[in-house]
Amino acid sequence: MSWNELEEEIKRCTKCSENGLSGVRCPDARVPTLEPQNVKLLFVSEAPPLNLQFYFYNENSNDRLRNRIFGILRDMGYELNSIRDFNDAGFYLLPTVKCPSARDGRNTAPSASVIKLCAGRYLKREIGYIKPDGVVLLGRTALQGFLRLCKLWDVHMPDSMDLGRGTTVTEVAGNVLEVNILGKCVKVIPSYWPTRRHRKYHEIGEHIRLLMDEIRF
Repeated sequence: MSWNELEEEIKRCTKCSENGLSGVRCPDARVPTLEPQNVKLLFVSEAPPLNLQFYFYNENSNDRLRNRIFGILRDMGYELNSIRDFNDAGFYLLPTVKCPSARDGRNTAPSASVIKLCAGRYLKREIGYIKPDGVVLLGRTALQGFLRLCKLWDVHMPDSMDLGRGTTVTEVAGNVLEVNILGKCVKVIPSYWPTRRHRKYHEIGEHIRLLMDEIRF
């Protein structure tokens, strides 16, 4: 299956509704605007925002996630003014879950069941298609999605680490893991969700630098 075919499948997906998973606004037609090519570092985020106006790849919106990621990378010396600049520099971003979740009409984090379904059905195939050199997991949802996929991939981790479903971002942030994805060794680092309110916001850039050194970016 080609990348465009996979993304078209995602745009039409209603599996959450079909499986009785409540609160998920699906289908959602927001997918990356450019096909990934020569991706060195992949960022994995949580889910699109509930407000359809905003999205990382919608450059006509003042998307907070894009602003923060671009800001962190600019502080590292990258001149990024567009998604094309971001991709040309060897970066890409995918949400773990492809549709937003809502509770009482407000944006909320996806449930464990939604993460399991969407990560296994789509994120796994997207990462397998891209085969990046490294992956930065941004926050709890991205980590949970990765943990769901660990059973499907060969994961090597430090002896001091024990990854389980209850593993928190704080416990593993900044640790580099090695994952065998379709015969390629991909290095993965969990980090925090990029909100400036987070007391460890400054560590996100440090984690990105660490992974870049590991993959010789």
